[in-house]
Amino acid sequence: MILKQIAQKISEDTTKIIGYPVSISDENGILIGVTDPKRLGIFDKLLEGVIKTKELTYYSEKDVSNLPNIFPGVAIPIILNGEVLGAVGIVGKVEEDSETYNYIQLVKNHIEMVCHEALRKEMKSIETSNLNTLIHHILHFDKSTSSMEYIIDYGKMLGFNLSLNRICIMIEVKSLSIDNVDRPTLQQIQVELVEYLHRLFHEDQESLIGSLHFDQFTVLKTVPCHQTYETFMKEIGDKTKKLTQHLASKYQLSTIIAVGDFHTGIKGVKDSYHNALKTLSAGKKISGEDNVFHYEDLSIKFEMLLNDLSTNSFEELNEKFSCLMEHENYETLSSTFLVYCTCKMNVSEAARHLYIHRNSLIYRLEKIHELTKLDLNNFDHCLLLYITVKKRQSNSFSSKGL
Repeated sequence: MILKQIAQKISEDTTKIIGYPVSISDENGILIGVTDPKRLGIFDKLLEGVIKTKELTYYSEKDVSNLPNIFPGVAIPIILNGEVLGAVGIVGKVEEDSETYNYIQLVKNHIEMVCHEALRKEMKSIETSNLNTLIHHILHFDKSTSSMEYIIDYGKMLGFNLSLNRICIMIEVKSLSIDNVDRPTLQQIQVELVEYLHRLFHEDQESLIGSLHFDQFTVLKTVPCHQTYETFMKEIGDKTKKLTQHLASKYQLSTIIAVGDFHTGIKGVKDSYHNALKTLSAGKKISGEDNVFHYEDLSIKFEMLLNDLSTNSFEELNEKFSCLMEHENYETLSSTFLVYCTCKMNVSEAARHLYIHRNSLIYRLEKIHELTKLDLNNFDHCLLLYITVKKRQSNSFSSKGL
């Protein structure tokens, strides 16, 4: 099958290089690669003999005199991993000298090398497909429809112990889309990215790495028992930084990366995956230069809290503070308020961060008080408005598709 896929192109290319017609047959002596397309599919009795003897053979005019469409030359079997895939012959090279020998050996070696590479790619593709299937079974495990024993056995068959501690890392490549990247390039990036992830996490043979979608990839990373959380997260940070730099320099693509939490077993990894998805969604709504977000990060937790805020509750708060929300200087007043909260409601500190005079800040805060009737020295009051403004920002990010 592998030889049949590449035989015609090899025949044509090699003929151009050496100046002699090259014929290639399958394991039954049927021509599958020839210079003259009319000869495709012809049974070549001489090449069949080479396949049976597994020896280099020369054929004279006399040898082919009774064989129509078969020509004199030299032929040799094509062997891959001890199996004869077919034979290759050079038409017209009948001299039994070193030049003819070198020609046929060169062509044979080239074909076997191409076949070996094609087989390697095919095996790699099967391995990748099997691994993606295992990852899919784990991340979408449902005890009512799936057998945990089957998934465990499938994992063992592929060489993975699914009872280990793992953490889910989600990688989403921005601007990687079917609409703006042609399909060959898209597939090339997908394959190259998975290979790069394998190199990046090469020290751990138990991590499961695969693609979830054309722009989403995952690493189900094992967590060493002896390693502290801080050390592990630093290691993950270093690797994700390398990944970000690699994609930016090679493909001019940016990424957003979400790291879930530690869990054990199939159900645990599924939980880590869902927490990584929540982290990914929350991270997209946080402005700034960071592109790596952790489930345990309190900023992410707060963004998740905003996501869980019911529409009715938000609408009630929005209505309560409608005078501020609809004010012509809302953007300035709301950004001022957020800085004020970030600075722990310290007027002097907030003024320095905003590069404005303290009195200017006090004027703005008094304006907010006038519009909302909130006591901005009261933490509970500030918290209500802070949640409302942040939720409004979050909705704005979502509407822009960020």
